[in-house]
Amino acid sequence: MKRLMIRLTTSDLQNLKELSLEEHENFFKRNPRLKDAYHGSLVGICLCQGAASHYLNQNIGIKDFDIWHFYIANEKINFPYRAHKVIKSGYRGLSIDYLKRAIPRNLTSSCRRNPEGAIMVYLSQKNTKTKRLLLKKAIVRLFPNSIFSSILWKGNHHKVSGVRRKE
Repeated sequence: MKRLMIRLTTSDLQNLKELSLEEHENFFKRNPRLKDAYHGSLVGICLCQGAASHYLNQNIGIKDFDIWHFYIANEKINFPYRAHKVIKSGYRGLSIDYLKRAIPRNLTSSCRRNPEGAIMVYLSQKNTKTKRLLLKKAIVRLFPNSIFSSILWKGNHHKVSGVRRKE
């Protein structure tokens, strides 16, 4: 599969953030029974895996855009475990994979004003295949605005907090 080798800029991240916020709204249009429990519990949105690693090192190339939405779990209504939406030719001719997970409330309670902390606590808990794959590559924050474009994780188990790439 051919990879896109263009440089990703903060303008690209802004566009991806806007598309991701649209998907957040569309998800609840597709799943109205979840809206009351989850719409207002969005912790953060992150660009992950290959595209995020490419943001740090443009020699990697982009196969697709993996964008993760993280929500605070609601004890009364389960979040779909494999909430996943693919948009073919979603951005710059490549597909966007929107993936969503609910973070257990007990993991977010100590990180109320720290969305990146809540996401990292979640990813560092429970050794699952998905979490191991996410932590192999970079994670770049898209939302909320207070953490936009900063690097949450460089990949290869090198944590970075609050770093912004120079344009």
